[in-house]
Amino acid sequence: MSYIDQQLMTGETVVYRARLNRVVYATAIAFLVFALVAWVAAVQWLAWSCLGIALIIGLVAHVKFVTSVFVVTGQRVLIKVGWIQRRSLETLLTKIEGIVVEQGLGGRLLGYGTIIVTGTGGTHERFDLIADPMQFRKHVQEQIASAQRTRAPAEALPAMRDERDCPYCAERILVKAKVCKHCGREVPSQVGA
Repeated sequence: MSYIDQQLMTGETVVYRARLNRVVYATAIAFLVFALVAWVAAVQWLAWSCLGIALIIGLVAHVKFVTSVFVVTGQRVLIKVGWIQRRSLETLLTKIEGIVVEQGLGGRLLGYGTIIVTGTGGTHERFDLIADPMQFRKHVQEQIASAQRTRAPAEALPAMRDERDCPYCAERILVKAKVCKHCGREVPSQVGA
């Protein structure tokens, strides 16, 4: 059972699930290319060093890729990044003020970016290298709008109180008042009240 499945509340369903972009493997691939170039150039020690570094970085990137998940449900946003050093965010949709998306040229071309989730308390949670961040933001905004539409209508406001001015202190009092709550004087009853 995955982390997200364990965290879902009764009746809560996943609407959208995103992952990190495969660009997390870029550094490992670069070292792999350096290893290949060193191998062709017959610099064996450099080739083996770059290959070893590529494998270590690739393994770390793979663990990060597999253990990071970004989920939108009908009630919350759940984000978990990491395995041994875990960082998670679970925020109710009603407590989200906004989601900022940052994408540079590389992010636009390769389909990744950074999202910053802003909560009602002013918190800013930043998550990098998410795949298709605009789609993630769209799903969060759709769920917030949907929750606002289906929310129960507000209770009816109480009927307006009939008030009048106190003839002695000019403060507002109820029409039926016999004593002014502000000046303490007895007020004549209003005709027709």
